[in-house]
Amino acid sequence: MPKEATKLPFEKDLEELKRRRHQALQMGGPEKVKRQREQGKLTARERIELLMDPGTFQEYGLLATHQSHRPEMTDRITPADGVITGFGRIDGRRAGVIAEDFTVLGGSEGITHAMKKIRMVEIATQERVPLVWLLDGAGARAEEFIGEGLPAVFHHLIIARMSGVAPQVGVVMGPSAGDSSLVGSLLEFIIMVKGTGMLAAGGPPIVLTATGEQVSKQELGGVEVHCVISGVADNPAEDDKDAILVAKRYLAYLPSNAWEYPPSVPPNDDPERKDDELVEILPSNPRQPYDMKRIINCIVDKGSFFEIKPLFAPMMITGLARMNGHPVGIVANQPLAYAGAITAKAAQKERHFIDLCSAYHIPLVFLVDVPGVMTGPESEREGALRYGLAVAYSLAWANVPKITVVIRKAFGFGGCAMCGYGAGQTLTLAWPTADFGSLPMSGGLLAAYGAELTAAKNPETLKKQLEEAYKKYCGAYPAAAIFNVDDVIDPRETRPRIIRALDLALSRRSVPPSPVMRHGVMP
Repeated sequence: MPKEATKLPFEKDLEELKRRRHQALQMGGPEKVKRQREQGKLTARERIELLMDPGTFQEYGLLATHQSHRPEMTDRITPADGVITGFGRIDGRRAGVIAEDFTVLGGSEGITHAMKKIRMVEIATQERVPLVWLLDGAGARAEEFIGEGLPAVFHHLIIARMSGVAPQVGVVMGPSAGDSSLVGSLLEFIIMVKGTGMLAAGGPPIVLTATGEQVSKQELGGVEVHCVISGVADNPAEDDKDAILVAKRYLAYLPSNAWEYPPSVPPNDDPERKDDELVEILPSNPRQPYDMKRIINCIVDKGSFFEIKPLFAPMMITGLARMNGHPVGIVANQPLAYAGAITAKAAQKERHFIDLCSAYHIPLVFLVDVPGVMTGPESEREGALRYGLAVAYSLAWANVPKITVVIRKAFGFGGCAMCGYGAGQTLTLAWPTADFGSLPMSGGLLAAYGAELTAAKNPETLKKQLEEAYKKYCGAYPAAAIFNVDDVIDPRETRPRIIRALDLALSRRSVPPSPVMRHGVMP
């Protein structure tokens, strides 16, 4: 008689484990997965596959399910309880991920779901690794919380406390409302997918109930709202795949945590390159605008500029780049919008970016062409003065190398907010076209000589005479003469001079970094 096959001691247990794992991996089931794809969205597991290096993802909480005692939830399984969590590697570096699964009760948050998120934040903070949130959830779960209130544990405080410990990225890939939207708004860098991403304190049904307004998801909280008007989100993405590429590119400039320095790469560009385009960009008429991004792309390593908040407050440019392989933060005025004046929104954008760079030891390069803080009744009502002072506050605490290049104008408090002389820079440079002053020339003369100009037979002639008389006190050479700038340079020397100063500044780095005070990044 043939021998019976030897059975493993735990064969039934292993079969049961295999069955449960298989069930959990089906997410909300074939119909829900099909509907997700029909909406132009990837599933949560497909998104993780794109984000994490192949074979590195280790899941936490695969077998989790809901804790509801309501009759309608009896014997019902919610695979992974609507959120997939775990750790792996992104481009070779350790990272965690929290991916809301819209196929399971709309990615809504129940008690187990919330516990999984809290656990991930706690571990990521403890082990100092980046955390990526793939947001596609409907907020608090009606099946668990209607009439029962919210869960006793909230994760917003621990998310805030993780800020500045390790990078946190939010990718809004679906209709994120309620708690999901609050989490997204709290993170350090937020990406939104066009057409599907939405951030709102309450979705369209809640709005209809509360205010009587009928509004679509995109009108309520889509890319055109949060990447353009409110500034709550940072960068738009075309689809899920593009959004994950944006997240990975952003993380490539940042260290894994605040106890490491940003990762340098072998240079792919000549540090001594002098681009002739730099002497052609500025118009001969000082009132005529130009595109500051042309200057940025001429001086950073080729193809390395990664703009942050490109659609919000366009008069201020912020972004990450590399110079001789080293990550740097770029802060620049954009003369094409409001002549580069600092509005309330521009100041908020700059302040947040300075805090981000301070938190993760990224040197700052300022390219200055600013007529000042925006004036006028609307600007005053928006609080431009207070937000501008918040920039100065952040600069005062920014213990990273700073380099300033004055391209054309550096007037009044705007010059100060753009890291004017005396802000602890390693180097302050001016192009020959630079102009300095407490006020722009025309406004200053009107304030100082208003009576004389009014009484003059030919006010324009007198004004021109006064302008010529004061020019000798306001340009690049008077500033160099009294040592308010370290040097006046040929524009083509900008890249090599910044790189040499950066090399000097990086010599201050201790191993490992030991910041006296850890910086968070306030929303």
